[in-house]
Amino acid sequence: MKKIILLILILQQYFVFAQEPPKMLKYNAKNASNVFYYNEDEVSKKIKIKKDNTKSIVINALKVYNDKIRVITFLNNQKFQELDVIVNTMGKEARNNPDLGRRIRQRIEIVVLPIRDSIKKNEEILNTTLQPVLTEKQFKRWKKYQKRKKEDLRPKQPRKEEQQTSRPRNNRRRY
Repeated sequence: MKKIILLILILQQYFVFAQEPPKMLKYNAKNASNVFYYNEDEVSKKIKIKKDNTKSIVINALKVYNDKIRVITFLNNQKFQELDVIVNTMGKEARNNPDLGRRIRQRIEIVVLPIRDSIKKNEEILNTTLQPVLTEKQFKRWKKYQKRKKEDLRPKQPRKEEQQTSRPRNNRRRY
C-alpha cells in the first residue's frame, strides 16, 4: 500500500513539472529593432585590417554609422521604453487572451518595423562604403561579423534544465 501511494506521489510530481508553461523572456525593443553600435577597434581586429589608410577609412565609416544609430535611438527612446513596459507587463496575459496578444503584436510592428528599416538602410550605406575599401576576404569577414552581432541581439530560449525548478539529481558517487 505504501509503495502504491509513493508511486502516485512521484507520478503526480512528474506531471506537475511536465505541464509547466515556458518561462517568459524579457522583451527588449532596442534589440528587436536591431539597434547596436560597432566598436571600431574590435571590428578592425576581427576583419584583420593591416593598412593604416584602410583602417582609418573603416573607423570613420563606423563612427558615422554609430552617430546615425545614436540619433535614431535618441528620437525613439520613449517608444522603446513604452513598448518594453507594455510587453513585459502584459506578456503573460497575452498568452491567454489572443485579442490582447494581437494588439500587442500590432503595436510592436508599428513601432519596431520602421526603426528596423531605417537601421537596415544605414547598414546598407555602411556596407557600400566599406566594400570598395576592403579586400574580398575582409569584406566576407565583415559580413560574418555583422551577422553574428545581429544574432547576439535575439533572445535565447532557456534550456530545459534551467527552466525546471531545482530537483535533486542523482549525485551518487561510484568508488
